[in-house]
Amino acid sequence: MVRQRRLREKQKEECYAAILQAALRLFAAKGLQEATMEEIARAAGLGKGTIYYYFNSKETLIEELLCSLADQYFQNLLEGTDTLTDPRAIAESIIENLLGHYQRQPELFQVMQMILSAPGGGPPRVREVFATKHREWLARLKEETAQVLAERGLSVESFVDFIGTYAHGLLFGAVAGRDIAKLREESGRVLRAFLK
Repeated sequence: MVRQRRLREKQKEECYAAILQAALRLFAAKGLQEATMEEIARAAGLGKGTIYYYFNSKETLIEELLCSLADQYFQNLLEGTDTLTDPRAIAESIIENLLGHYQRQPELFQVMQMILSAPGGGPPRVREVFATKHREWLARLKEETAQVLAERGLSVESFVDFIGTYAHGLLFGAVAGRDIAKLREESGRVLRAFLK
């Protein structure tokens, strides 16, 4: 009995994940308005009725997708920075993590930009979730860099504001089709100038 319940739960989780992945691919390829629930269901290997069991509308699906994307986006940015002791190395690592993640999964960033650049910044719940994840990331960045920056006489607030804003600008440049190698090169010059 317990085993069957666990199996059903696992199947539900797999189905849910398959829908989100199919939606991500189709939204990136066709756009938010053009991709239909029927196409998403088909791409996930499900019937149209099944998708409505998980998501009662395309708007709900978009909201859930961005909430999961926000986790993925912010989760990887600070990877490997906790052992660094140089502010520029920390900033370079964040930028490299961002651009590397973009190269591995450009559709994630394309869809995230589509949703967040919609009129009004997307659905209210999406804005709230993204803003919360962003604040959590900034707090973690402050916490991880405070000592290193203080030792160098640098302002934690200025560093975090700059890196947060600059990283998002780079992301939008990448999504807009800018050459990643050039973005890396430019970011090196910018970081050297900012963190002399």
